[in-house]
Amino acid sequence: MHNSTALSRTTKLIIAVAFVLYSAYNLVLTALQDYILFISSDAGALGISFGIFTLAAVLSRFLSGWIIEKIDDVLALVLGNIILTIALGLYPLTMSVTTVYIIRAVQGFGWALSTVTILTMIVENTENAQVSKALGYLNGFGSLSLLLFPVFGSYLVVIKSLETFTICFYAAFGISVISTGLSIYAWISTPPIVAHEVPVSGLPDRDVLVPTLSAFLIFMVLGVLLSYSPEIAVLNGIQNPGFFFSIFAFAQIIGSAMGGIFTGSSQYGKIATIGALFVMVGVTVLVLFNGIYGYFASAFIIGLGLASANISLTSYVSSISTASEAKGMAIYSAGVDSAIAVGSFSTAILLGVGWTIPTILSIFVGTSLISSIYSFFAIRQGNS
Repeated sequence: MHNSTALSRTTKLIIAVAFVLYSAYNLVLTALQDYILFISSDAGALGISFGIFTLAAVLSRFLSGWIIEKIDDVLALVLGNIILTIALGLYPLTMSVTTVYIIRAVQGFGWALSTVTILTMIVENTENAQVSKALGYLNGFGSLSLLLFPVFGSYLVVIKSLETFTICFYAAFGISVISTGLSIYAWISTPPIVAHEVPVSGLPDRDVLVPTLSAFLIFMVLGVLLSYSPEIAVLNGIQNPGFFFSIFAFAQIIGSAMGGIFTGSSQYGKIATIGALFVMVGVTVLVLFNGIYGYFASAFIIGLGLASANISLTSYVSSISTASEAKGMAIYSAGVDSAIAVGSFSTAILLGVGWTIPTILSIFVGTSLISSIYSFFAIRQGNS
């Protein structure tokens, strides 16, 4: 029997581009937060910076859908890569946190254009029965990048100086140049797609908002973990915040595989519910158990939960997007980015009025529990 076909050449190529793109981004993931502390000495700037990036990405996702309708898909991917490359090259040229905020907004636009195009191309170049598999590979390689590169980036800047940060940023710039080159190769070698079966932009199917809300509730905590990774590491006596994301990513690889296997049986709601419960437990461990063991245990549990829930929810979006899968994916991604932005900005505000990071994290224990309950009751089973 040959019911299971291989992924298309275009899908494989786009996943490869995504891996290199994610690697450039992840190399400076925690190092950039350290850089902001280095030039501003203000912990609140961490949340503002990451919030600006994610908010720009949210707003740009809708513009990205319109752009993809007007030009060739792969050309949009090339443009997104070029914008990201320029942003990475500009960071070491400024010592002003205000200028960094502007660059973060530009980077957010490039990130949105690139990632919306990646999701659109994967969905439109993959058979319906293989979409979960393709998304599993995409998440798996994204997790592999997260496993390797943040810890290396933080290692490069373990001695905080302008020289070490410059080395880190230009290393990411070089990786981004490679990603741009691969996207240009994809543009040259892939038949152009401008006309989509239905518009990518515009309002989504109403049903898509259900998994998007579930994701929003569990991904808010990621805004805290990403924005305040240096501060959380210090609270637990850890010098390199990249270690958290290495453990987190290792768990995500496992979670992506588990999510892909079980969502193949259309158990979307159950897997999303269990994933949210794992996130709730992981954040609770981070709040209650200081030190290396609680730090690493929470990273593993949160990574496992977010990955399995995310695979389940994205697969569910694909299965219910009757008008446009690409549009559904863009709306879902915007929901995830919005959650990260809310988590980042709200943490900066609450720190400003005297709250502590453990207290703030406790709030997101509650949002994860709400997501679990909501997924259990709102997401239907058997929609494959």
